[in-house]
Amino acid sequence: MEGRLLISQFALLTGLTPKTLRYYDDIGLLTPRWVDGATGYRQYGIEQVGVGIRIRHWRHIGLPLRDIQRLIHSPGHATEVLSRHEARLHAEITARQDALQSLSTLLKENTMEYRVDHLPTQQVLRIRETLRPPHYEVIPQALQELMTYIRAMGYPVSAPSFFVHHAGGQVESSTVDICVPVAGDVQPSGRIEVQRFEGSPAFIGRFVGSYEKTGAAYTVIAEEAIRRGLPLTGTTAEIYVKSVPHTPDPNAYETDIAFMLAPESGGRPVGSD
Repeated sequence: MEGRLLISQFALLTGLTPKTLRYYDDIGLLTPRWVDGATGYRQYGIEQVGVGIRIRHWRHIGLPLRDIQRLIHSPGHATEVLSRHEARLHAEITARQDALQSLSTLLKENTMEYRVDHLPTQQVLRIRETLRPPHYEVIPQALQELMTYIRAMGYPVSAPSFFVHHAGGQVESSTVDICVPVAGDVQPSGRIEVQRFEGSPAFIGRFVGSYEKTGAAYTVIAEEAIRRGLPLTGTTAEIYVKSVPHTPDPNAYETDIAFMLAPESGGRPVGSD
């Protein structure tokens, strides 16, 4: 009959498969105009082709079926529905980009150089902070405070700066020591203390890349240490081997990520005063 389309014809015009059309009928999304009582054959009206095409476009952009239902039954809400979906897509894109970046970092970390070494005992100017993730900004802030004081006093820096993240602590916080090794006679100032950093055996992986990418390296290094059967203590350190201002490209930063190992018999705890 004129204006009636068999499911195969309707599928051809809309780009929807017969299987998909049957599913849309079952859930009440796109119901055929006529169904033969004897044969069960579905027939669609020619005026439904436009709806079918729009549904295919909406599904192509990932719009959920519940939102498509709303667009069909309440077209006045189209801007609201589509804007919400746009925001969802932006969030998904960001998540995927973060995942790709993490994957790229992990691939690079597979070629990291590992070593078991003994961190040296040295004099440092130290600021002790309480770390409450995700508020890691206290570390660069403390480091900047230390460097400002060192430059003002003219103290010679004897080795790369670093911080030690101690194991244990409260449920939502832990202790971190931000340190700059200095030589000669130095004086404390306010919360800036003069301390002797006690060396310790450590398993170290050298990470090359910007600081915001170092987080993923910790798991990789820990897994390698465990694979080697090393006795980790839970205390870690980041040593800024190559960084600002001498290395302007963040992708060329070199950071030694150290996992402290159980000290030798009679040794003092890492980072003790």
